[in-house]
Amino acid sequence: MNMKMCLLKAFFGLCVFHVAYGQDATTVPPVIIAGVCNMSLVTSIENNTPTILKKCVCNALHKDVDCSDIGITELPDLISFPKGIHIANFEGNKISSLNKDTFYNGRDIFELDVSYNRIDFVSSKAFNAFKYLKRLDLSHNRIWNLPTTAFEGLSNLRRLDLSFNDLITIFPALFSHLTELQELSLKSNPLQELESKQFEHLQKLEHLDLASTLLKVIPDHIFVFTPKLKFLNLANNHLTEVPTEAFHVLDHLKTLDLSGNSMQIIPPEAFSGMRGLVNLYLDRMPYLQRIDKFAFGDMVHLQELHCSYNFILFEIDPNAFVRKVNNERVSLDQLFLRQNALSTIPKTLLDWNEGIELHLRDNPLFCDCNIDWMINIKLKNNFQTHARCAGPGDYEGKFLSELKDSELTCGMHMSEVILIVCAIATAILVLVMIVAFLLWRRSYAGYTKPYFYAPKNKHINDIDYTGADDGI
Repeated sequence: MNMKMCLLKAFFGLCVFHVAYGQDATTVPPVIIAGVCNMSLVTSIENNTPTILKKCVCNALHKDVDCSDIGITELPDLISFPKGIHIANFEGNKISSLNKDTFYNGRDIFELDVSYNRIDFVSSKAFNAFKYLKRLDLSHNRIWNLPTTAFEGLSNLRRLDLSFNDLITIFPALFSHLTELQELSLKSNPLQELESKQFEHLQKLEHLDLASTLLKVIPDHIFVFTPKLKFLNLANNHLTEVPTEAFHVLDHLKTLDLSGNSMQIIPPEAFSGMRGLVNLYLDRMPYLQRIDKFAFGDMVHLQELHCSYNFILFEIDPNAFVRKVNNERVSLDQLFLRQNALSTIPKTLLDWNEGIELHLRDNPLFCDCNIDWMINIKLKNNFQTHARCAGPGDYEGKFLSELKDSELTCGMHMSEVILIVCAIATAILVLVMIVAFLLWRRSYAGYTKPYFYAPKNKHINDIDYTGADDGI
C-alpha cells in the first residue's frame, strides 16, 4: 500500500503503512496515520479507563470536519485530513496540548479552530503540517508561553487569534514566519508591556486587537513597522495619556478604540497626523473630565465619535473639532455623548446640519439661554425627544422637545423673580412694623405724668404740683 492510497483511505479510518530508509529499504515498525473523519477519540477518562464515546464528522458539502464539543481530552498523533476538507473545528473540548506530531497532513486545511479548550502547551512546529492555513484560532485557552518557532511553516496565515490566554511575554521572533498576517488578536492577555519592535515582521498587518492587556504605555515607534494598519483596539488598558507619538505614523488607520482607559484630559492635537481616521471610540473612561481645543482637529475624515458613559466629563471646548493650522472644522456624521456630565453643548462645536446625528441622552443639561439653539435645530435624528433638562427648577425633568427657545433666559426665571419680590415685600413689611413699634414705644416712654408732693414747712392742705402755672 503506497502513501497516496493510504492518505485517501484515511478519510474512512486508520491506515497503516511502512516507511523505508536508504537503498536497502529496511523496514521499520508501522506508522499509524489517524484519519480524522469518523475517527474515534478519547472523550472522557474515568478511573483511568479510557472511554470512547463520539466521533468527528466530515461534511463534503461544507468541506469541513466537525470535532467540536464532544469532550475530547487528548488528540492522537499523526492526524490526517482528507483531500477536499478545508475547515477543521476542534472548538469546545478539553484538549490540553498540541505537539509537533499531533497533525500529520493538513495541506488542504485553510481554517483550524482549537479555541475554548484547555491548551497550556504548544510545541515548536506544532502547525507545520498546515502549509496553506489562512486562519488559526487558539483563543480561550490557557497558553502562557509560545516558543518562537510555534508558527513555523505558516507563511500563508492571514488571521491569528490568541485572545483570552495567559500570555505574559511575546517575543517579536514569534511572528517572524507570519509575513502575510493581516489580523492579530492578543486581547485579554496579561502582557503589561510591548517592545518597540514587537510587530516588526508584520508589515501587512491591518487589524490589531490589544484590548484588556494591562498596557500602561505604548512605545513611540511600535507602529512604524505596520504602515497598513486600519483597525487598532487599545480599549480597557491603563493608559493615562493618548500615545500621540505612536499614533503619528498611522495615517491609514480607520478605526481606533481607546475606551476604558485612564486619561483625564484629551489635550490639543492628541491625534495629530491621523487624517484617515473614520471612527473613534472614547467610551467608559472613568477619569476623563475635559476635552481641550484642537483635540480632534487633525482627523479631517472623522465620521463617528463615540464619547459616552464618561460620568465626570463636564466640558468639551468649543474648538475641540477645529484644526489648529488653518482653523478648519471637522465635519462629523455622528456624535455620541450619552451619559456624561455635560450641562451644555457649545453652539460652535460643529457646523450643525440635517446630516448630523447627535445623541445626548442622560446628561445633566442646564436649560438656559446657552442651549436655546438646540430647541429648534433640525438634525438627522430627533435628539430633542431624548435629552432632558436637569435644571433650573421650572424645567427639571423636561425634554428639550417640550421647551420653547423664547422661554430660556440666562437671568432669573419668573418663579424666582416672584419668590424674590415676595421675600423683599415681606422683609419690608416686617421692617415697617418693627420701626412703628419702636416709635410707638419711644413716644410712650417719653410722656411725663404730673406728680404731687407736700412741702415740709407748709400745711398739709397747701398742695403744690409741678404741672400748674406759677402765680395762680
